[in-house]
Amino acid sequence: MPYGENDHITFHDGRPDPQKGRIEEVRDEGPHAVYRVRNEETNEIQVITQGQID
Repeated sequence: MPYGENDHITFHDGRPDPQKGRIEEVRDEGPHAVYRVRNEETNEIQVITQGQID
């Protein structure tokens, strides 16, 4: 499923628990998309791949 800017998502970033965030930017749309996400809990900007999204 394609995600767009401002979509709220749950993702894995290596921490034990899933993280929640909001997509700020989508790069390379398609099956190998890369997303810039603002983590809701830590307020960090993280870059994740399509495969990390639940």
